[in-house]
Amino acid sequence: MIYAISDIHGKFDKYTKLLEKINFSPNDTLYILGDVIDRGYDGFKILLDAAKRSNVTMLIGNHEAMALDALPSIINYIRKGKDAGITVKDADAVDLWFYNGGEPSLFDFLSLNSDDMQLAWNCMNSMPLYKEVEVRGQKFLLLHGGLKNFSPSRPIEEYKRDEIVWCRPQPDTTYYSDKYVVVGHTPTIFLYNAAGIKTDESKFFKTDSFIDIDCGCGHNGRLGCLCLDTMEEIYV
Repeated sequence: MIYAISDIHGKFDKYTKLLEKINFSPNDTLYILGDVIDRGYDGFKILLDAAKRSNVTMLIGNHEAMALDALPSIINYIRKGKDAGITVKDADAVDLWFYNGGEPSLFDFLSLNSDDMQLAWNCMNSMPLYKEVEVRGQKFLLLHGGLKNFSPSRPIEEYKRDEIVWCRPQPDTTYYSDKYVVVGHTPTIFLYNAAGIKTDESKFFKTDSFIDIDCGCGHNGRLGCLCLDTMEEIYV
């Protein structure tokens, strides 16, 4: 089976419970649509576990992007102190990351041994922006946030990082006619509220064009998983 989850945000317990619930095996495939780290304290623990599994692919989210922008100057400052030469751009990157819950991940990252730290860094640097997959005749475009400045004629490879990882679709957003866009990033409760739909539980938000699978795990909500083979929804 092929599965997609998103926005785990350091909740290692929910991550492992979900893998148990779907009986995840080496014959299955899992796509994680970004935001493994931040807010919770075990983001890099999740990232390293996923990185060591050959059947798991992690896409970059805005939180991994912020970490990549902020960590070099932080590490440089730790090593050189006042001689590090921190620029305004560096400081802004650190402030943005910390404002969005990056401090727990910084402590997590710094606690890693040198091999795991290098693996985590290499993993984040190699995360793709998107994946196009076809499952049982249905085409999917998997990515973190959405497609800013969208046009159906615009090649997907032309979208910049920030147009994908920071974008938030609206309930009436329309993407492609021949493939389903699967996103995270925006807790689904926000889309339900924007659509004027009352709901008491965190669950997927689905339209004819896209499906949002971020059920607010990073905000004490549920971690959702979509089976691309059957479109079954699994929650923990």
